[in-house]
Order: sequence, then structure tokens, then C-alpha cells
Amino acid sequence: MNIRITYFIIFLILFGCSDHSYQITQDGINRDKPIQDGFDLIEIFVTEFNEEGRPTKYTDGISLFCGPTKGFSGHLGENVYNQTEKSLISKNRMKMDTIMALNGNSLGGEGHDKRIMEYIDSKNLIDSIISENFPFEAQRKIGFFEKSENYKWVFTKDGVADLKFYDYSKNVSDTLPMDLKKNQWYLLNFSNASNIIDKVFFRIKENGEIEQFEYYKVIMGV
Repeated sequence: MNIRITYFIIFLILFGCSDHSYQITQDGINRDKPIQDGFDLIEIFVTEFNEEGRPTKYTDGISLFCGPTKGFSGHLGENVYNQTEKSLISKNRMKMDTIMALNGNSLGGEGHDKRIMEYIDSKNLIDSIISENFPFEAQRKIGFFEKSENYKWVFTKDGVADLKFYDYSKNVSDTLPMDLKKNQWYLLNFSNASNIIDKVFFRIKENGEIEQFEYYKVIMGV
């Protein structure tokens, strides 16, 4: 491969993985780029800091997820979809499950391409119904205590392998359903890719000022 092309590809990868700029206030989060996938907000209890004062070792307390409303469509849809939409979603999900089973729970690759176009058509139909009822345009600003367009908050609970799951035993909320305490550290985790760590640590000082530290890292080879 031409060395210029190689360098150009590397440049595009690094440029696409560039870190974001955040400003945390008592009212919410401001980012220089739209927030597409959502994030975790976690109360943390810190045991170690680095020389700059950024938390490095901590345990989790209360945790929540904030993300696009369409991500909660499976939970909220029952009260949103009409009967025709519900029937289409149910029918096409059953078709997708059947095709997955037919392909040994894998799609693509040798021996795993049976009725794959039917699967894609069913998925696209379901996605179109969700998008129609839960429209989404990514925002650069997410409020803590003021409703943000097309975003919801939900408490999370620990699952397996350090994963967190939505806790639907509690309400899905338009705003952050808890108070932020002064002098308490919080973690905002935007790390939505396996090879990217994108975190913001912050606390509200006694005088109301925000102390924040950003931590961004790309793990090569993942």
C-alpha cells in the first residue's frame, strides 16, 4: 500500500478518535460534540487520587444511565405504539428469532446466510417504527434537572462482567431523579466503544464551583 495512503488512514483514525471537551455545571453537561449514545452518571467513593487530584481508585454508589429515548422503546413502547405497530413489531421479531435460530444464532459468514435479507428487512421495519415514534436528534447540552429533548434517565444495577442493566423497577425519568450532593465525587462515563475510555470526574464544591477532570484514552489493538 502506498505510504501516503497509509498515513492518511492513520490520520483519519486518530482524528475520528479525538477526545471531546466537556463543561460541567450544576445545571448539566455541555460538550463540543453531540451526545449520540448516552452515558452513565455514577456516584463514586474515592480512595486514591493522582498528583493532579483526579480520582484513580474508587467504588461505585448510586448509578444511572442517560440516553436517547428510543433506547427505552422496548419499555415505553407499550403506551406509545398503536395496535398495528405492535403487531408488526411482534411478527417481525418472531421472524428475526426464527432466522437467527436457523443460522445457529449467527449471521454472516459461511453457512450463516440463510434468509439473511429477510432478517435485514424485518429489522429495518422495526427500526422505522421506533424512529417514527421516538425521533432523535443528538444534543450537545444535557440538563440535570431540566428536561432534555429526546433523552431519558433510568437507574441502573450491577450485572455480570462489570456490566450495568436498566432498573425498570424504578421510573424512567425526563430529568435526573436524584440530587447532586456537594463535595461528593461523580463519574460521567461516555466510554461506548471497547477501545476508548472517555470519562469525566466532577464534584460540586461547597461554594458551588465545579471541580472536574477529564480522562480520555484510546487503547490500540483492541
